[in-house]
Amino acid sequence: MTRLTGKQALVTGVTSGIGLATVRALLAREMRVIGLGRDRERLARVTAELGPQFLPIVPDLADPEARQRALAELGSEPLQLLVNNAGECTFESLEQLPPAKLSRLFEINVTAVLDFVQATLPLLPSGSQIVNVSSVVARHLPSSKFAGYAATKCALDCLSEALRLELAPRGISVSTIVPGLVDTPIYDKVEGFERTRSKLREQVPTWLAAEDVAEAIVWIASRPAHVVVSDLTILASTQAR
Repeated sequence: MTRLTGKQALVTGVTSGIGLATVRALLAREMRVIGLGRDRERLARVTAELGPQFLPIVPDLADPEARQRALAELGSEPLQLLVNNAGECTFESLEQLPPAKLSRLFEINVTAVLDFVQATLPLLPSGSQIVNVSSVVARHLPSSKFAGYAATKCALDCLSEALRLELAPRGISVSTIVPGLVDTPIYDKVEGFERTRSKLREQVPTWLAAEDVAEAIVWIASRPAHVVVSDLTILASTQAR
């Protein structure tokens, strides 16, 4: 088992849901965590709760210049773990989805991930890990209205696969975690999703908790050095796919 105690992690999208649960889980393993979130007030409340081993940074990941400012705050201390969790979702017909909105989805869900990987590579020594949070919609599209979001996660999966090939000789492992339905606030922000959300609740009464996914991320990060978890799908027991 890889020891995480005393080492440093970087997690994006930490003000709620999977990101916040992951930060809590890593802090419980006595890691230091740099956490990125765009909601300044919520991040301040989270920081007050999490304590001195948590360092907050406030960027809008949709803004390339804001990402670069955030990256400049990272310092030079090595990272054991990079968790690319931040994401944005939409539920719209492709006939109506504005191209600018799709561009924003790709900026946050794909381009920002590559930005952070490229910028942090000098801080990632042999034995360090990258975990990218994808979604089961990239494997099984439940509705055409998820197409925009799913396309970004398909792209992320492809990037993860390529990064795994490129970084393996340097001793840096790359894992993709693929959650199914997770009870997180991300769906509260998705316009037009309420009716479908209710139907999904009827079909899948119990969704994953954010803590379930966070526990899986920590499990991936704590595997022995000779083990790489390339791809892990985690579903609620009543979700068939």
